[in-house]
Amino acid sequence: MTFIDCYSRMTWVYLMRHKNEVFKCFKDFYACIKTQFNTQVRMIRTDNGTEYVNDEFSTFLSAEGILHQTSCPGTPPQNGVAERKNRHLLEIARSLMFTMNVPKFLWSEAVLTATYLINRTPSRVLEMKTPYEMIFGRNEFILPLKVFGCTCFVRDHRPSVGKLDPRAVKCIFVGYSSSQKGYKCWSPSERRLFVSMDVTFRESEPFYGEKADLSTLFFDLDSPSMDGDCREGENETSVTKDGGDQPRRMEITIGTIPRSMDGPNFTSIGESSNVQSGPVQQQSSIMEVVPNDSASTQVNDSIGMGFQHKNISKVYTRRKFRSQSDVVETAPVPA
Repeated sequence: MTFIDCYSRMTWVYLMRHKNEVFKCFKDFYACIKTQFNTQVRMIRTDNGTEYVNDEFSTFLSAEGILHQTSCPGTPPQNGVAERKNRHLLEIARSLMFTMNVPKFLWSEAVLTATYLINRTPSRVLEMKTPYEMIFGRNEFILPLKVFGCTCFVRDHRPSVGKLDPRAVKCIFVGYSSSQKGYKCWSPSERRLFVSMDVTFRESEPFYGEKADLSTLFFDLDSPSMDGDCREGENETSVTKDGGDQPRRMEITIGTIPRSMDGPNFTSIGESSNVQSGPVQQQSSIMEVVPNDSASTQVNDSIGMGFQHKNISKVYTRRKFRSQSDVVETAPVPA
């Protein structure tokens, strides 16, 4: 259950097992605001869930003089602040878990850690101030930040530890304590949660599996212009004499061929190493030649002998799928 202050966007999260615990969580939150900030909750805005709209909840709100606003059925945008905050919390929690391969049973600790980080992250809505700064006048981290889900070693101060026993327990870092100035570390072997300041971290080493590199997921979107030279010559189709109608992949290289000032000027699409020889009519979808009137004979000769060019300025690739029976088999033209 999340409580968001409309002025500062400060967020409080309460973990519940069942929805019938909503009323108890709200009373705890109301008492906390009244005591810690010396103010009153004047109005709350929720959806029409039965955990909010019931006699017990309404009686308490009436006794404390709190207005209760609800959104219309089927219109969650009327409670957009809470809806967007829940989405933001889940997005941050998923990122924390996916990066270090944290198992799903630690989702609650990931959500609490996401809340801790969001409350101390600048927001454009708050003119690049943090929710924590809007309430307390300063932005501070009680503890230095560490990588969620990394491997850590907690110093074992229990009296039962012998002289030859290990002095530390290998754990996984799961967040920051709200009641103590210490790190929360979970020991899967002992199934115990430690809160301690005497912790040694290995932030580059995940506890479960290997670290997931999420920076390469959108590599193709970050660099839309791919160099054609790296793809030139890949998956080239060579004409063979084997029969059959198996589909074959054909790669055509498309580029602009610069010419010297004194020679014939023309624009060509295609390359001699990738374009199959044959009648020009069959290459109409692949090749287009625009010769000058004064040099038409030289251009036609260059088409029959194959293009010889250098310094391709920009190259793109296009793949076409053909059946083997559609490929025209011709003898190579001698150079």
